[in-house]
Amino acid sequence: MLGLLLKDIYNIKKQAIWYLAMIVLFCGLSIALKNVAFSSTIGILITVSMPLTAIAYEEKDGWQKFVIASGTKTSAIIGEKYLLGIVFALISMIFYLCTFMLVGETENRAVEITAPICMQFFVLSVVLPMVFKFGVERGRVYMIVAVVALMAVLIAVFPLLEDMQEGGTIFIICACVFTVVAICVSFLASLKIYKSKEF
Repeated sequence: MLGLLLKDIYNIKKQAIWYLAMIVLFCGLSIALKNVAFSSTIGILITVSMPLTAIAYEEKDGWQKFVIASGTKTSAIIGEKYLLGIVFALISMIFYLCTFMLVGETENRAVEITAPICMQFFVLSVVLPMVFKFGVERGRVYMIVAVVALMAVLIAVFPLLEDMQEGGTIFIICACVFTVVAICVSFLASLKIYKSKEF
């Protein structure tokens, strides 16, 4: 799986630099406007865009036929794409946390930190099965719809998160458990879809 991950990072390194620049830009915008919603929403886009870009290269070059013929386990092929998304989710998460601290929040904002981070992983769990099912071109359309909808929801509910601090611990636990379950279910769904495909 590590070899597959390094292969994807090498293939998408130019796009990765561009997306990292976008993260810095949006984090700077968040700091300037003292609104962390900008840095949290760009993280969602980055998380799903990187695996999607890698899959697009594979479809273009016919890599999927080769990797299946090589005897590589399907679970490793699918798992690596989730790992790629998670890696970039963690990178954007670090930038988000730094932005959150620089904005000058002094109160306990654990809920406001947790919600956008969990949303990144949830969007990844929604998008990847659709991309494996319909391919990058059609999957990209569904991805845009899903990401825009979830980003709009996140921006809309962000102010409401301030009122949830008292019950924050329960919310955080539920959000984390739901996210882990969503990723696991998504992985199993993607595995089933990939195994049923004809290359």
